[in-house]
Amino acid sequence: MNEQLIIRLGSLVTQPVQWLVWSSLTEEVIASGRLAQATELPELAKRLGQRPVVALVPACDVVMKTVALPGKPTRQLLQALPFMLEEDQAEDIEQLLIVQGKALLLGNQHQQQVAVVRRSVLETWLSWLQDAGFSVLRMVPDALLLPEVPELAEQAVAIECGEQWLLRQGPWQVSCIDASWWPEYLGLLALPSVLSYSPWPEHILQPHQLAPAELPLALLARQLPTQSFNLLQGDYAPKRPQNKHWQQWQMSATLAGICVLVYLTSVGLEAWQFQRQASTANATAMSLYKSKYPNERVFNLKQNVTRKLAASGGGDPNQSLVGLLSQLQPLLAQQPGLVLDNLRFDGKKAELRFQATADGFQSFEQLKNALQQQGFQVDQGALSNINGKVQGTITMRGKA
Repeated sequence: MNEQLIIRLGSLVTQPVQWLVWSSLTEEVIASGRLAQATELPELAKRLGQRPVVALVPACDVVMKTVALPGKPTRQLLQALPFMLEEDQAEDIEQLLIVQGKALLLGNQHQQQVAVVRRSVLETWLSWLQDAGFSVLRMVPDALLLPEVPELAEQAVAIECGEQWLLRQGPWQVSCIDASWWPEYLGLLALPSVLSYSPWPEHILQPHQLAPAELPLALLARQLPTQSFNLLQGDYAPKRPQNKHWQQWQMSATLAGICVLVYLTSVGLEAWQFQRQASTANATAMSLYKSKYPNERVFNLKQNVTRKLAASGGGDPNQSLVGLLSQLQPLLAQQPGLVLDNLRFDGKKAELRFQATADGFQSFEQLKNALQQQGFQVDQGALSNINGKVQGTITMRGKA
C-alpha cells in the first residue's frame, strides 16, 4: 500500500490532533482533518486504521543533542551513552529513553546524535494510538521533518502548525514553540534569517523569506523518505507481524489438529453445495438461452453469450460499458451506504469513471480493494467530507 496515515499528536490528551492520508507514490494529499483531542482517535481508526501509521510528536517534548565520544562509536561505547548524559539530566536516567541517531565524524572528533524523551511520555503517546487500534511503524519529532537548509545558508526553516510554530536550525537542532511565545523566542535566538512556509505575522520584526505556502503535514510528509530517524527503538520497536502469528500458533498448537479436520470437512461440504448450485445455475441459464434461441446448437454457453453480446454492441466484457457495469454492480451492492452520483465511460481507454457519495471513507476503500482483487486497474481521487458525507471519484479500467 502506497498510502500512509500521518498523525500529529499533542503533548496532552486534550490538545488537537491533526491527521493526513499521504500518497508516497504520487506525493499528494488523499485526505486530511483535525480531531478536537486524542480521545477521538478510535473514530479515526475505524475509518482509516488499515494504513501504515507514522506518528509525529511535539519536538518540545524531545531533547535533541550531539554527544562528543572519546573514540570510535563501538557497540560498547554506545551502551555507555546513558552514563555520559546522566549529569546533564534533572531526572533519574532510568526514567528516560535515549534513542540513537546518526554517528558523525567532524575532523578527528567522533560524535553521536541522540534524542532523549521520558519513557512515560512516549508510552502515553503509544497508548493513545494502540488503544484506538492503530499499528504504529514510526514516531518522529515533528520539526525534524522540516526541509533542511544547507549549513552555509545560515538560515532557519519554520512553519506554523496548528497553534504552534515548528523551527529547524540545523540537522539536529529543532524546536516546537506555542504561537503566543513565538515573538519572544525569536528575539532570544536572534536568527540572521528565517525561511517560512507559512504567512509571516506582520507584528514580528524578524528578517525572513517566504517559501511557497504548503499544508503543514504535507510539507512534513514529503521529507519522510529522507529522514530515517525513529523514536521507536529497543523495547519500543514495532513488533514484526510474523512474530505475533508465530506466538498465536504456539499457543493454539494443541487445537491445530482439530481445527484442520473441522476446516477440511467444512470445505468439502461447501464444495459439494457449490457444485450443486453451479449445476442448477448452468441448467437455468441454458434453459433461458434456448428459450430465446431455440434453433441454435449450444456446445459452449459462455462463448455463445459472448458472441451475442459482441454482435449487440456490448464488446469485450472487460472493456465495454455493459461488461464493466455488470461486474461493478455486485461490488456496489456490498456497500449499501455508497450511492453513485454520475457515470462517464471512455470507450477508447476502456475506462469507467464515476462519482459517488458514502457515509464514510471506509466504503470507498473497501470498493477500491474489491475492484483491485477482481483484477481491475483502479485510481481513487481525493475524498471530501461535506455535511457529514464523504464524496469522491473512482476510475476503473478493464482487466488486461
